[in-house]
Amino acid sequence: MNQKMLVLTVLLGLAAGGAICADLTVPPSDGPFPVTVLVYMLDIDEIDSSQQTFTANVFLKYEWNDPRLAHEGDGPVIKATDEIWHPHLQILNQQKLWKTFDEHFEVFPDGHVSYRQRVWGDFSQPMDLRDYPADDQVLTVQLVASGHTPDQVELVASTEAVHAISADLSVTDFDITGSEVVVEPYSPMDSGRGVASIRSSFFANRKVGYFLVKVIIPLILIVMMSWSVFWIDPAEGGTQIGVATTTMLTLIAFRFAIDSSLPKISYLTRLDTFVMASTVLVFLSLFEVVITSRLAKTGRHERAMRLDQWSRLIFPGAFVALTVLALT
Repeated sequence: MNQKMLVLTVLLGLAAGGAICADLTVPPSDGPFPVTVLVYMLDIDEIDSSQQTFTANVFLKYEWNDPRLAHEGDGPVIKATDEIWHPHLQILNQQKLWKTFDEHFEVFPDGHVSYRQRVWGDFSQPMDLRDYPADDQVLTVQLVASGHTPDQVELVASTEAVHAISADLSVTDFDITGSEVVVEPYSPMDSGRGVASIRSSFFANRKVGYFLVKVIIPLILIVMMSWSVFWIDPAEGGTQIGVATTTMLTLIAFRFAIDSSLPKISYLTRLDTFVMASTVLVFLSLFEVVITSRLAKTGRHERAMRLDQWSRLIFPGAFVALTVLALT
């Protein structure tokens, strides 16, 4: 009888121990369990408008308190990811990422749990480029608690860092002006309660200086060069047509040169509109030269001169108007 009682006691003890271990794989409480999240932008290497991605170096930190993990040690103990409960946070918009820290949790004597990770790689980011190159973009890093609704896990933005972005960034063609953290459920089909989610947004303003020097000003000079034909005597039709043709070929070569630096998208940007308007005006100046040359050759020299005089006003005025409409 005593032997049976001993066996029963051992079995009950093993069952109780198994239950305790099993408890560590579920949230510590039934209600919304708070998990503090920090997303710190260490660096942004590149923002690719054509691919709708950005390359970044991000530091992640998750913290919560699990009283079941309290221990008698003097400092933190290391736990593997499959040994304790954790919110299974995943980066929703990741593409190719590399983790540089070991995957483990630090458990402090009071049950405080801390997870730190540094990730580097590409993040997908839909961009609206209609205002390119004077566009503003929002870069996001969105975390979701896989399998946990907001009723089970409450993601809380960390107040550890006042500004969640480094002061020195590698990206050269954007100014990063600030950041914002939003906590809201995520549902891929905008239906149902969704899963717990936190989104860190970083505001980026494109620097216009490069495009002003490399694209806009040279294009303005090419268009102005096409106006020189209006000051050449229509009787010199060969000279007029030669200048107009040279301007057109210069513009075509310039467009080929800048094409690789422009985003390849299905809709027109402000810069596309400006380039197209400039191309049309240069072509119209060539067309005007053909008309005035024909008028001069058929004895209507005065009419050709008047057309040139009107063109000296109409073409610059039209170019200024189109530039304002396209770039502002």
